[in-house]
Amino acid sequence: MLLKPMAFALCVATLAGAADQENTATSARPAPLFSEDFESGRIDPARWTEFVTGHNTLTIQTERAAHGRHALRVRCPEPSNKTWAFLGASQLPVELRRHHFGRAYVYITPKPPARHTILLMAGTPGFPFNTFQEVAAANGRIQLTYVELKPEGGNEDYHAGGAFPLGRWFCLEWEFNDAPNRAAVWIDGQPAYASDFVSKVTGASSNLVGGFTDFLFGFRLWGAAPEAFEIYYDDIALDPKRIGPVDGPP
Repeated sequence: MLLKPMAFALCVATLAGAADQENTATSARPAPLFSEDFESGRIDPARWTEFVTGHNTLTIQTERAAHGRHALRVRCPEPSNKTWAFLGASQLPVELRRHHFGRAYVYITPKPPARHTILLMAGTPGFPFNTFQEVAAANGRIQLTYVELKPEGGNEDYHAGGAFPLGRWFCLEWEFNDAPNRAAVWIDGQPAYASDFVSKVTGASSNLVGGFTDFLFGFRLWGAAPEAFEIYYDDIALDPKRIGPVDGPP
């Protein structure tokens, strides 16, 4: 039996609507478990703790952003030695404490300090004396490090390779694993560097951190910065699964 024109049109519209819903459901991704896009225009003190030395600054600005209107600018305004400026979040969700993935859009000014500069870390409470894994820049290369830092000394294992883009926004993704201890980095969706960690004291290669409860990003400079520099961050996220860029899957 032939459908009348109106019934036929209604049937086509229903099928199209169902297809649209299916495509939307397929393409939609769940929101990351922890995220910050700075679009509130301010640093929320209920969520973030500022760790700053010297004249360094942490500011939300609108002159340079990867997406939206706002991004965080972390600035070292003068030559400095062993200095830092971090935003830190404590008591991360339990799902992130043994193994997680992260994403941030990062803009590193064309002349960053050549010294070891931590960009982000995840580890135990007690900064600046804590245990953590880090993603850092060192002498133009990506450095991945496990650190147990105490007032009387410390224990670390670090490896470097690959390089960060300079003078443009790029999508930085990372993986931190505490069992076994391992870190990996992707740049703009492509594998950039990965490393396993072993304790130089005990020889252990698992549970070195003891859980990622705190997350910090900005910079920590271990050596001297001969001149001022800036780093910008946007669209920070953490999740038990790899997150990928803002506009698509990994």
